[in-house]
Amino acid sequence: MSYSQQNNPYARQQDQYVQQGQAQAPAYAQQQQQQQHGFPPQAHQAYGTQGGTAYAPPQGPVYQEDSEKFQPASKYKDLWAAIVFLVTMLVWIVVVVTGLRHIKSTNNNTNPGDANSADGTFVVPPVGTIVGILAASVGTGLILSVVYFVCMQRFAGKLIKASLILNVLILVALAAVFAAERQYLACVIWLLMAGLSAYIFWSWRYRIPLAKILLKTVTSVTGQFPATLLIGVIALVLSSIFNALWIASFAGMMQYFDFNNTSSAFRYLTIVFMLFAIYYASQVISNVVHVTVSGLFATYYFLGQPGGPQGKVTIPVSNPTAASAKRAMTTSFGSICFGSLVIAILQTIRAMLRMAQNSAAGDNNPGAALCAACAGCCLGMIEQLVQYFNKWAFVQVAVYGKDYIQAAKDTFALVHSKGIDAIINDQLIGSVLGMGGVVVSLICGFVAFVYVRASPEIPSDAQHYALFIILAVLVGGAEFFVLSNVIDSGAAATFVCLAEDPEALRRTKPQLYDAIYATYPQIAEQQRIAAAASRDAELVRQELEELRTLMSQQMGGCGPLLSNGDQSGIHSQQRTPDSDNDKVIVAEKDEDFEDDNVDPEPPHRTPRPLVVVKTVVKDPG
Repeated sequence: MSYSQQNNPYARQQDQYVQQGQAQAPAYAQQQQQQQHGFPPQAHQAYGTQGGTAYAPPQGPVYQEDSEKFQPASKYKDLWAAIVFLVTMLVWIVVVVTGLRHIKSTNNNTNPGDANSADGTFVVPPVGTIVGILAASVGTGLILSVVYFVCMQRFAGKLIKASLILNVLILVALAAVFAAERQYLACVIWLLMAGLSAYIFWSWRYRIPLAKILLKTVTSVTGQFPATLLIGVIALVLSSIFNALWIASFAGMMQYFDFNNTSSAFRYLTIVFMLFAIYYASQVISNVVHVTVSGLFATYYFLGQPGGPQGKVTIPVSNPTAASAKRAMTTSFGSICFGSLVIAILQTIRAMLRMAQNSAAGDNNPGAALCAACAGCCLGMIEQLVQYFNKWAFVQVAVYGKDYIQAAKDTFALVHSKGIDAIINDQLIGSVLGMGGVVVSLICGFVAFVYVRASPEIPSDAQHYALFIILAVLVGGAEFFVLSNVIDSGAAATFVCLAEDPEALRRTKPQLYDAIYATYPQIAEQQRIAAAASRDAELVRQELEELRTLMSQQMGGCGPLLSNGDQSGIHSQQRTPDSDNDKVIVAEKDEDFEDDNVDPEPPHRTPRPLVVVKTVVKDPG
């Protein structure tokens, strides 16, 4: 087994079925035999040579010239980054324990009766009332998320158009508000943004059918494997616990600094480290979910077979979500930590710039504050670009098990060839998810407003309304955030697999392939190019064989002048005979012949040049 196959779980799984001849995957052996003849071309023919490396696709033969470039490496990728993350978490635990201890000691010296303000402006409701508000918010968010999920399955195209139109209407409404306030410059800016959004909607209208098919497919797979949502819920709970501990420990450390009169340098370093720790942990948790979901969708793409019960796609892998999560937490965990470390460093530097900006503003130094603000703005744009890039790089990690650097190189190749299509598709699906998050959050906030208004135990003032409405909005948004993350990761993984190996989809799910091809014929471009190159090479080989036969006959049976595979005689330079006894034999082959067994060429194929073979031979006489 080659190195490429060893590091590709889907290739290993398929090879196992081919070797064992299991009945649940009877078509794989035949597919392997067909692919050994050179067609269909595989994804690594287009991307395998980027950066001097190559990876075999999840299906198809492994080309020896690519496999020889590799040597067996460690099973765990980017192990050093995983060690850095674990060390960071150990140090953070020490900080948390220290902070929590000082919160406890400080609370012992305070009066519990000071919890509510003396003037009674804020009243803490009974526990039952708070639980009721939370239950109403959680229940509303769950029901609305499920309803929106079903709508995405059945009305994907209409939701995409509605989200784009709604975006334009919101921008126009904001422009009208600023116009009513006589802030005409802001009104013009918002009108320009509305016009740009309308132009984008009009320009992208031909891309909506592809986004519609992908959205329906992703929601269907998510419904068939609800464990992906469970992974998202677990990550949400872990993030909430981590954030709560961070807030409590941060408050405790500030009290520790006040009581012990520590130096400002130590205080600053502690704050920076705690910010780095929360950024790092949040990125790792989010990216583990992303890689897990992407791995599941890659399993569906390459191994899923139609014809299951109730029209479902069957996957010959037991519990594919758990298998993908295992890879994300073991062999690919270092790569996840590597990519997350890059974002965490950028976020920490931005936080330091914000602190410097606030400090300069407090010292009445507008120049330094302006410089810090500009640097933070530029760094924020870089952070957003890297974070968006990581989204696609982690799909490479999930699908092929690559290390982060190799995944980044291959992502650059993907962006070079399919970048615009990926961005448009991502934005169209993202608009639907964004609209759903806004709708669910606002309705949850309205439910909390009604609950507070109807409850006699909560004062009906702006302070109490704002607190519980914001709480309900956050709860509803967090619930939908789990669903949207799964859908977004699944759509990204499906697009990457489709861009790199569309032939796998044609073999396993031909109906879905035909539907995508009808709206996005560019998926066959790679196959057409590779097939044309293969046919060209075969025609040249046939011409050389005919030329060798012709030359052998003219030499009177002296044997073949060119050995098989020797193409040294094909060149464009003239050669002068060494003596008068030398003869120059020139064979020219016209390209106007056609092979009945060759498939028709693409309509705009560039004609191949005339093949001229010049060989100098000695006159035997």
